[in-house]
Amino acid sequence: MSRRVDREFEGRAAEVRSARVFVETTLAAWDLDEVAEVAVLLTSELSTNAVRHARTAFRVAVSCAAAELVVEVADGSCALPVTRPRALRADGGRGMQLVEGLARAWGARQVEGGNGKVVWFELDLPE
Repeated sequence: MSRRVDREFEGRAAEVRSARVFVETTLAAWDLDEVAEVAVLLTSELSTNAVRHARTAFRVAVSCAAAELVVEVADGSCALPVTRPRALRADGGRGMQLVEGLARAWGARQVEGGNGKVVWFELDLPE
C-alpha cells in the first residue's frame, strides 16, 4: 500500500523542530518506528538547509511504498545542495554528508519553471 502526506512550514529556524515532529508522528502512525530516528535526523538536516540557505517556506513530504520510505524537502531556492569535505572543528556544514552516509539514496532536482528545488532521501523499510 502506498501512502503520502505533506505539510508546509514557514522559513524560520523554529519550524525545523515542527518538521521533525511531523515526520516522527507520521512514521509512528504508520508503525514505522524502526526508521524514525534516521528519518527525523535527515529531515532536520534538509529542513535546516532550507531555512539557512533558501530563506523561504519549505514543504516536507513523506511517502512509503513497498520497501522504501521517501522524504522530500522542497524550498524556493534553485541552488542544488552539494556535499563538501569539512574540517573537524568547523561549525556546521555536515548535513549533506549525513544524508549521503545514512540514506540508501538521495538526490535533488529543480522544480519545473525554476521556482525552487526538491531534495529527497530514501531509506529501506524493515521487512
